[in-house]
Amino acid sequence: MRKKAGEKETRKTPLEEVQEREQSIAKYLQTHPDFFARHPDLLSELVIPHPSGAAISLVERQLALLRGQNRELKRQLRDLIENAMVNDDLSKKVHKLALGVLTAATPQAAIEVLFSSLQTGFDVDVIALRLFFDGESLPPPAPDHLNVVRVSRNAPELEVFASVLKSPQPICGRLTGEQRDYLFGEEAERAVSCALIPLGEEQCRGMLAMGSQEPDRFRADLGTIFLDYLGVIVERSLHRHWPY
Repeated sequence: MRKKAGEKETRKTPLEEVQEREQSIAKYLQTHPDFFARHPDLLSELVIPHPSGAAISLVERQLALLRGQNRELKRQLRDLIENAMVNDDLSKKVHKLALGVLTAATPQAAIEVLFSSLQTGFDVDVIALRLFFDGESLPPPAPDHLNVVRVSRNAPELEVFASVLKSPQPICGRLTGEQRDYLFGEEAERAVSCALIPLGEEQCRGMLAMGSQEPDRFRADLGTIFLDYLGVIVERSLHRHWPY
């Protein structure tokens, strides 16, 4: 395309010309990754600066990069294996707990199995179970356990859990002081990190709370799939014996 009369031709600086040639070379090598396989003699002539300042050959540089990638892949594989082992262990514990509570002859026995299993198998320090009932009439008596309480669905003290109970998803992390005091009473200080599981799918029938003295035991970013399973097991087991 010819330039119009009077239009000045823009000349590239030497640096721009060098950069353009380098970009062309880089693009060519990207589209022809077998270039050095066809020209192996060039490998012995190329050198690449090393972070330490020494110059190394391209082959040495490639080997160093491959070693680094290999270490990273090994680390990722190790993490995957460790996570798989943890999940497998959790699956076995949830299965054992499910068998215990679902085969319990009475709701009282189911509660005892639930609490003992959580404390011994899941490293839980404090547990609280709140079961909701509708209306103002007195509900059937709850199983005889200090941390199991029947409460009206409209009770004022449940307002601090309003946002939690709107979602059926379990949550992990730190509860407010007011929430911990209501759930765990004198043992609230032992609930540094907590997991809170709403019970029931279509309508929240209650909530199971677990607390640990370990700050990272129930982290906010912790996966909740096993907590989901646990919530379903507890709700179905109690409702089977005791239609609260």
